[in-house]
Amino acid sequence: MSAASRGAGRRLVVEADGGSRGNPGVAGYGALVRDPATGRVLVELAAPLGKQSNNVAEYSGLIAGLRAVLDIEPGATVQVKMDSKLVVEQMSDRWKIKHEDMRRLALEARDLCAEISNAGGSVDFTWIPREKNKDADALSNEGMDGVTVHRVLTDGDATPEAESESESEAEPAVEAGAAPAVARRWGESLRLLLVQAPLDAAASPRIVRAVQCLVGDDASVVAADAGLAAEVGQHVATALGSQVRTSTDWSAQAPGERADERVRTAYRSLVERGGTVVAVTSRRGVLSVLTEVLGVPEDRFWALATAPGSLTAVEVWDEGSASVAFTNRTDHLA
Repeated sequence: MSAASRGAGRRLVVEADGGSRGNPGVAGYGALVRDPATGRVLVELAAPLGKQSNNVAEYSGLIAGLRAVLDIEPGATVQVKMDSKLVVEQMSDRWKIKHEDMRRLALEARDLCAEISNAGGSVDFTWIPREKNKDADALSNEGMDGVTVHRVLTDGDATPEAESESESEAEPAVEAGAAPAVARRWGESLRLLLVQAPLDAAASPRIVRAVQCLVGDDASVVAADAGLAAEVGQHVATALGSQVRTSTDWSAQAPGERADERVRTAYRSLVERGGTVVAVTSRRGVLSVLTEVLGVPEDRFWALATAPGSLTAVEVWDEGSASVAFTNRTDHLA
């Protein structure tokens, strides 16, 4: 998909890739954002996806790269480079999208492109041969190996805030005379997927499939200890090959109609531990986390829209800052 008008902001290049060992099989994605003026890599990303197809992994890499652009410069002029002819042609509106998973992911990618366009930027897609996509390919292999990476490389005099997962791993390359890089990994951070309990048990299989597309097999699962939240939590854990930990902490049944402090305390405990977590709770439980992350005033607690069975993602970096990746995602319920 190409924006109708060129953005006047910063120029950025997204290089993305994804792979599946078995297709479908053990999958992972990789993506990076590069400054084309200097060739400097600004962000490196990778994550496992569990058992998925190669095309799902390719789209997941694209989505990760576009989200990184929105963090860096929402109004940037972006060139996406991928070796997936399928993704490039579909996103350029030249090929139809027949598979349901592809339609869902393409819609998400287009929404991100629209955010960039609405901020004054643009997104263009270019196919490149595999041998010219080696950096993103290497990151996608890290994802397939079960490694989650979120390296943010910034100018400044700071020393690395987090060491690499392996002591033998080399530091990211820095140009001669450039300031030291700041490297961060998801190993010390939290990726939290909040699942609002549905009203009907029939929605559970669709919720489980959506969760599987978004998290890897290494995710842990917590849930409220009763009702459909507990049931959905059990189904999600079984699909991920994990164990669900049910608790009244996620039930959000404390007195009052505003934020549930037990849920917020449970959320802070997850932040301290880090990792990838799926939490199945009520609307009040979801809002208790969201309003804390966003700093929403108590009198606006119920102003955020979330639907039964919806998904919301919160990311907390290793230095303590947090962001909301998306809220109230319900396309899987259609």
